[in-house]
Amino acid sequence: MKRIFYIFSGMIVAGGICIGLAWLIGALFGPLYQGEGESTRNFKIFLGVFVLSLVAGGVISDKSYKRK
Repeated sequence: MKRIFYIFSGMIVAGGICIGLAWLIGALFGPLYQGEGESTRNFKIFLGVFVLSLVAGGVISDKSYKRK
């Protein structure tokens, strides 16, 4: 049960970091699209990166739990 908690905690932290970085990039560089098509493309890219960050966070936290 503790291991599952560690994995989900790592996923939440990694997801939060991904969302924070996306927000920071948008705030610093303004809108990164010129229309509906580019907006949709950017959202798909964000979803892919977000899922990858969740998986990476889960794997990293699982490995750190196994080291204990």
